[in-house]
Amino acid sequence: MRIVIFGAGSLGSALGALLSRGNEVVLVGRKENMSAVRSRGLRVFGDVDIKVKIDAHESIRRIDPPELLIVTTKAYDTVSAVRACTKWASGDSRVLTLQNGLGNLEILRKWKGERAFGGTTTMGANLVEPGRVRLSGLGRTVIGSDLDAAGARSIVRAFSDCGLPTVTNKDVEGEIWAKAIVSACINPMTGILRVPNGRLLDSVVTARMLNEICDECEAVSEAMRIRLPYRSMVRRVRAVARDTRGNRSSMLQDIERGKRTEIAQISGAFVRYGQAKKIRTPFNLTMLTMVEALGKG
Repeated sequence: MRIVIFGAGSLGSALGALLSRGNEVVLVGRKENMSAVRSRGLRVFGDVDIKVKIDAHESIRRIDPPELLIVTTKAYDTVSAVRACTKWASGDSRVLTLQNGLGNLEILRKWKGERAFGGTTTMGANLVEPGRVRLSGLGRTVIGSDLDAAGARSIVRAFSDCGLPTVTNKDVEGEIWAKAIVSACINPMTGILRVPNGRLLDSVVTARMLNEICDECEAVSEAMRIRLPYRSMVRRVRAVARDTRGNRSSMLQDIERGKRTEIAQISGAFVRYGQAKKIRTPFNLTMLTMVEALGKG
């Protein structure tokens, strides 16, 4: 399959390296990372150790339209990504979001309709320097089959044939919301406190905060009639924090580097949906306000 990964940072680069083992893959990302990939190749190390030569560009100019466009930009860049790709990606191109937060799939479906696929992944990747990505787990990838089951299966085959554990799920909306809840519980607090994920379980205070944030998110999800895939989201949140104990969340890394965060698409989304449904979300609002106060919210 011919695949273009748009927004190839840590996740996109790792994904591209793995998918290149069985597909024709092109990365599109920031100049510093793409230049390093072109000159030295892309090295992924950790749970997998590979080095690949892969086509890498700063823009889509001179790149042929793909069969599959995978969007891995930050959630606040989804609209600009669509603007950049609208005239370029052919009518036959499929587009898949594997981004954080809420609202990305809705934006892509306004553009591509049933050829837009929602997805989630728990792959852990960290761009340690341009051209080098640390992989802390292949995780599990889910591709939505709600509008185009055959198309979803073809994407799953492309991923699975490269060793990526991938399944389809007709109720991908629930998967996306569940991942957003985990992010809302873990990412803001790790960013505010400057601690890895597992430290949130070591304190009675932060563990209680996880519960409070999660309760709010579940209440909003219920009001929005979202069917979450886990019986207990609190248990899911705690399991993720425990299993990724040593990981530094993407939001923590963004704060440390003085970069804009995705807080508006994570905690902010639950606040907005809560307001629309008259559900109080004071803990999510606190996380939103505190992270925005730290810098580029």
